[in-house]
Amino acid sequence: MRRLALAVLLLCASSGAQTPLGITHGPMVGRPGATSMGVWARTERPGAFRVRYGTDPGRLTGWSERVETGPADDNTGWVLLERLEPNTLYYYQVVPEGRENAPVRPDGRFRTLPAPEQYRNTTHNPRGLFNFAFEFACGNNQRGRPGPDPTMPTFGTMLERIADEVHFAILNGDWLYETERDYPREKWLEQVGLRPAQTPRIVTLAPSITGVWENYKTYLRRGRKLSKWHRRVPSLFTFDDHEILNDVYGIGTPGRRDRKAVFRDIALSAWYDYLGWSNPAPWRQEIHFGRASLEAGSDVLTDPEADFTKLDPAQAGNLLVHWGGQLAGILRGEAGPGDPNAGTYEIVEVLDAHRLRFRPAARATGRAVYSIGRLSYFDFRVANTHFFFLDTRSHRRMHDTRHPDKPGLSMIGRRQKRWLMEGMKASDADFFFVVSSVNFMIPHVGGTPSGPGGARVIPNKDDAWTVFLEEREQLIRFWDGLGKPVMVLTGDLHNSFAIQITDRVWEFASGPHLSRNHNAASEGGRPPNGEFDSRGRKCRIAWSTYFLPDTPARLTSQPVYTVVQVNNVFNNPAGPGEDRWVAFPEPHVVVRFHDGETGKLLYAQPVAARR
Repeated sequence: MRRLALAVLLLCASSGAQTPLGITHGPMVGRPGATSMGVWARTERPGAFRVRYGTDPGRLTGWSERVETGPADDNTGWVLLERLEPNTLYYYQVVPEGRENAPVRPDGRFRTLPAPEQYRNTTHNPRGLFNFAFEFACGNNQRGRPGPDPTMPTFGTMLERIADEVHFAILNGDWLYETERDYPREKWLEQVGLRPAQTPRIVTLAPSITGVWENYKTYLRRGRKLSKWHRRVPSLFTFDDHEILNDVYGIGTPGRRDRKAVFRDIALSAWYDYLGWSNPAPWRQEIHFGRASLEAGSDVLTDPEADFTKLDPAQAGNLLVHWGGQLAGILRGEAGPGDPNAGTYEIVEVLDAHRLRFRPAARATGRAVYSIGRLSYFDFRVANTHFFFLDTRSHRRMHDTRHPDKPGLSMIGRRQKRWLMEGMKASDADFFFVVSSVNFMIPHVGGTPSGPGGARVIPNKDDAWTVFLEEREQLIRFWDGLGKPVMVLTGDLHNSFAIQITDRVWEFASGPHLSRNHNAASEGGRPPNGEFDSRGRKCRIAWSTYFLPDTPARLTSQPVYTVVQVNNVFNNPAGPGEDRWVAFPEPHVVVRFHDGETGKLLYAQPVAARR
């Protein structure tokens, strides 16, 4: 029998036959809607898959369209399931091509969002409002966490306690922290079964992307509860510094030469492959990669393989000339001197199909790999609630902690700010959530503690809006003038807090899911609660997690997840089994902070929409 099995294996090897296609990572669900849901997966080699689904776990009769996976996206892909029923529980299974006759075994389940038609009552709820809930937090650092699953206990607690309560989740930056960033192209080619001649263009131009891909795969493989959460709860995502590189600043400043800043587009290309696909995509133009000729002192870039006439300036980010090399994305260590022209540049104009003008001029003559970024901010509407997700890294000008009130300095850039303000002004929503991956009122001036001395303040470090005071004040006044509750959901700092900025404007920070907490020295010496002067703007900290500067590093651990309930209606049955949804005269939001280890309620803050 063993000889027969060996003979079969040898026959398969000699004939070049491959084993049936398998799924290595996923599935994940995303792009939540009332009648649609996205499903993502990664295959072990280039191939294709479909998703079968249904409301009976033993009988999945629906089939998605076929989606192909390829090496240019690290064999990842996703498909949108459409024509679903609102507010309905579905089971689903990812089926690799060639395994269509496999037994029905659901990989996971999800619930679609409610729809107004299910709740509308001409007399008592003419707008068809409904209640919903979502979870949000940041900070999934797996480094140094004990046990076989570093995403415990928080993701295990959330699966047990809230997975059936929330309709979606918001991971507000730092889904991962840098690891495996030195994973070489040669090992990646071996992993996906390609010969060097089959190397995709993105890997040829930006070989360091293989390390970022491996970073995501490592987090999904090790994080069993994290992966299970994403199979069940659809998420929307922002990216922060660790998706790119820790403490990345000044990407929007023309002429800045910084290895971290010019790594943005490589990192975000991988982020879209693994997470960013899940967000609504109002902008269709993707990141453009190329190799160009530059001349010292000239402001013209020439790429004979490009067609810049197809570039839509309204959807283009700035121009980055890459550092280059396999190690461009490592967190620490020697990444080489970098291309002499590596830096951030502003696109001035398209000259013709192969040339564009930029500023400042090139420093040296030579060939260089470059990229043109994409827009990553977006909005999302559920019932009477409007979400605006910001990109706080791509357009950010370089700050100076000595001059936080410097005129004209912007965190999000003029174009994004105009989009935000015009969108909010035109919206008829009762509630606004502005999702910012960095904090609004509390400075972030130090790192997490790693030894008995605690965290140290780092020169010119401040990730928060507290070094963009002019723009922050402009936004606060604009939001306060809308006459509706505006809740800024923030991350980055590894602490949670509720801060009242004005009668109508709040900041809610949630996290970390897993990471070690910051102490007060890293947060500008702010108090646990009470009045706080945030560099000239007085506010009130209603509640927070908090650690004194002398707290031993091993004891700075308070994981948190936060559930936001939007309460618009209540059920007042008109008869037995006959629902009748009645709208509250003043709908309200309740923000609940929970202990990530136990699920215990730590604090709750209501915010009402007053007529």
